[in-house]
Amino acid sequence: MKIIDVFERSFQRLMEGSIGRVFNSPVQPAEIGRKLERAMLDNRVASTNATLVPNDYQVAMHPQDMLQFVDYINGLNRQMEGWLTRLAAERGFTLIDRVRVQITGDAKVPRRTINVRATISDRPDVGPAAQNVQQRTEIYRVIERETGLAPQRLRVLSGPRQGEEVIIRNPVTTVGRSFDNDIVLEGGDVSRHHARLERNGHHIHVIDLGSTNGTKVNGQPVRSYLVQPGDEVTFGGVQTQLLHYDA
Repeated sequence: MKIIDVFERSFQRLMEGSIGRVFNSPVQPAEIGRKLERAMLDNRVASTNATLVPNDYQVAMHPQDMLQFVDYINGLNRQMEGWLTRLAAERGFTLIDRVRVQITGDAKVPRRTINVRATISDRPDVGPAAQNVQQRTEIYRVIERETGLAPQRLRVLSGPRQGEEVIIRNPVTTVGRSFDNDIVLEGGDVSRHHARLERNGHHIHVIDLGSTNGTKVNGQPVRSYLVQPGDEVTFGGVQTQLLHYDA
């Protein structure tokens, strides 16, 4: 199996495992992988004893393309970093520092287009934690500019998706067991179309859609409720918590 196929399949599994749906975006993982590989090869630097290749990759795409998978950008970055590290090792290239990948939204980049800037960079101050903060800041900027709404996060506290987080960025977000929801929660006590989250400025209303097992906020049954960051929202038996995006 080609290494590009390994990358695409591993990322596809990440997407399917997270949302139970096939990856559906105008920008496909293999396309990103090919651009990264080309950037690595085009920026090789030959020395006497080694061939150095870039370790710092900035991937730019149109903000509307980026919005298609903002929930999974951190996972995508990790997949791409691991893949590029294996690619360098397979070809005998030398990296002076760990591989870093960041995705940015740039309105100057045409739709369905990916631009990659690759450099050889020794920046020990940019560790994984700082890198994650930089990526979160970029996601926040793109969402707020493109939708006019400051994003918030919903963290899943129980059930098969425990520990996962989803960014709430649209005016209306549907929640339920059926795959046609924006947030798919597995569980027999979650209705197919359980509830919806409606954005009103910086506020979010949770509205129960007549679900069988109901919706609760901080343990109290609700039909419609204005939730605040920190509130726990339970859909059937699946507990979640609303958080500020940058919390």
